Amino acid sequence: MIPLLFSDPVGDDYGLGYAYPRAALFAEAGFADLTGFEALRKGEKVVLRVRLHRYPNPGNAPNGFSLASIGIYIHTEPGGQEELPGAGFKTPPGQGWNWAYLLTGWKAEEHRPDGSVQAVPVAKNGDWLELSPNLPPGDYAYYVAVGLYDPFTPWHFRPVRPGGGTWTIDGPADAPAAVDVLAQNQHQAYQSGVLHPTRAIQNRIPWAILSAALGVLFILLAFRFPRR
Repeated sequence: MIPLLFSDPVGDDYGLGYAYPRAALFAEAGFADLTGFEALRKGEKVVLRVRLHRYPNPGNAPNGFSLASIGIYIHTEPGGQEELPGAGFKTPPGQGWNWAYLLTGWKAEEHRPDGSVQAVPVAKNGDWLELSPNLPPGDYAYYVAVGLYDPFTPWHFRPVRPGGGTWTIDGPADAPAAVDVLAQNQHQAYQSGVLHPTRAIQNRIPWAILSAALGVLFILLAFRFPRR
């Protein structure tokens, strides 16, 4: 398994220019702003780590935050479910999720496409929220999305509606409920409704440097020992 670490810009937690609900609870910025995601191998398990910009906890939730909902969806094999529940995005065809993890201030759960659900250990480690699922190591593809916590929706992502409201996000009809996602081009993801996965890629730069050096060496040798 190749260790994976991605950073996400600060201050991009507004989807397609969404306006947050008007309740004073949501006036504090940064609580749904994804700033980092990490997947590591620890023995024969995968450890998943998510970082938010801030962790206000007005609800005194046991996991140390209470205003955000985090979805981590993992593509481990061909096929999978192509709807990202809660977040409101679709995956590219054939790259659906086979494992998913829902993290809120009150719980951390593993979900499978067959509907099975089980609790997962979670801990706050410095600025990171750390999940320890029962997932074997592998070079997987990941979708990560953050929304505003809603206790009344199945995946606890607060919905988006035109005009918004005291407890509702203001945004276009049928827009994704996630306000921030891990993406190379977040604007394109929101425009299309399709979120492309992030995945670990073996670092090929040393090989490129070696190939270039060998090419230069061959040229020098050709001039030093010209063919007769």
